[in-house]
Amino acid sequence: MMPTIKDVARIAGVSTATVSRAMISPDKVSEKTRLKVESAIAESGFSPNVMARNLRRSESKTVVVIVPDIANMFFANIVRGIQAVALQAGYKVLLGDSIHTVEQAKVYLDLISSKQADGVISLTAELPKEIRQGTTIPMVMACEYFPSFPIPTVRVDNQLAAKNAIEYLVSIGHRKIGCISGPKQNPICVARKDGYQQALEQAGLSLSEQAFEEGDFSFQSGYSAFMNMSNHEDMTALFCFNDMMALGAMKAALQQGVKVPDDLSIVGFDDLAFAEFASPALTTIRQPQEEIGRNAMKVMLKRFNGDRVNFDTVISTQLLVRSSTAPPKT
Repeated sequence: MMPTIKDVARIAGVSTATVSRAMISPDKVSEKTRLKVESAIAESGFSPNVMARNLRRSESKTVVVIVPDIANMFFANIVRGIQAVALQAGYKVLLGDSIHTVEQAKVYLDLISSKQADGVISLTAELPKEIRQGTTIPMVMACEYFPSFPIPTVRVDNQLAAKNAIEYLVSIGHRKIGCISGPKQNPICVARKDGYQQALEQAGLSLSEQAFEEGDFSFQSGYSAFMNMSNHEDMTALFCFNDMMALGAMKAALQQGVKVPDDLSIVGFDDLAFAEFASPALTTIRQPQEEIGRNAMKVMLKRFNGDRVNFDTVISTQLLVRSSTAPPKT
């Protein structure tokens, strides 16, 4: 017969209520009692369940999700995917906005050492230096990442996705293709710029510095970046590193009397909910945001269980062609 909680209580010399208390809330029993219960569980072969895992690891059943900017709607569906898997597994999700600062990210990371959370899913690469060099914290990175991180990562192939976007623009006749990137030190921006440049080089085209501006992923930065492009009259196409900047650039173009896509084709990245409903509808690279979140939480659960994990999970993207792009005027 399978051992029961009564067998554990008999071996430990305590009541079944004490065994339950030791497993559910180990901080509410003495260390001596907790150790007796642990020893009895091992001796009896009692099958570990959720309560037993709580005993071994003093779990809070909470996962912290760090986002770099809670106002950026890109992260909403990723968090929704994380939460769907977390709730099914009996975990709560605590959302932390690092507001693009390492100091604030550290505040949320410290919840692990204080036993207020069991693990961290970071959607930002703006993390303390010591974390980048390796950590024992149960951690998964999603979206933003460092290629050399010894931490499981769920991401898209940003370089390939950007390359595909530019190859599409070249295929419909564009030769003067501008770019609005995100912060230049951000790992995903480095990868997207590499893909952008690689596609240009393979097409025998050169990068014009006047047609390259840096933004911060916000609507306003896309708007400002477009206004700063001194030779935007020469561009026939513009690639933006996210949809929000693409929409900001589209507004600036309209104010400058530049028609999209008649005078200028614009491509974004992410496929946020509004991209399809913009006017014109935005051609963009689709990142499956909920799928990224779900996979990140599944990897986290494997880490909690001590299972082997894939340290680099790559999710496929898709180029969605809509009405913000067209062949250039001849």
